[in-house]
Amino acid sequence: MTATRVTWLPPMALVGAVRCGVLAMALALSSCAVLRGRPPEREVAVTLSVSRSEAIRRTLAAFRDQGYRVRETPTSGGNPETEEFRHGDADVVFRAEITGSASSARVVFSGSYRPRQLGGLMRGDARPVVNGDDALDRELWGRLNNLALMLRKSSGAR
Repeated sequence: MTATRVTWLPPMALVGAVRCGVLAMALALSSCAVLRGRPPEREVAVTLSVSRSEAIRRTLAAFRDQGYRVRETPTSGGNPETEEFRHGDADVVFRAEITGSASSARVVFSGSYRPRQLGGLMRGDARPVVNGDDALDRELWGRLNNLALMLRKSSGAR
């Protein structure tokens, strides 16, 4: 009968193999994070050196100057939003959240849209307007930036 010989790895070789495995996993996870990138922006903020009430007036004027109809609601003063409008194959709503005091204000523009499906017979779920790669997102993000630009032009904005 022949004896079989069992070979054991020395402890240092085993530690080296474990280190290599951990390093490989860390590199794989970090490369996934690099490929994924930052989440897309969802808001455009403007800081104004005017009172909150003046910022509300200027924001409403910016919406109207760009051709949007503003929805009248009990909270539309501090948080105005547009009536739903059609842009391509989507129904869109833009919003502004206005905060501040007697000497300064901050306006944050955002929006959402619902894509039309089956030739307009159905609408998809609401999606936020983001600064993303999709053509529709880019177009709507450009419109949000135009609102912010109009507001910046109307006063000394930062």
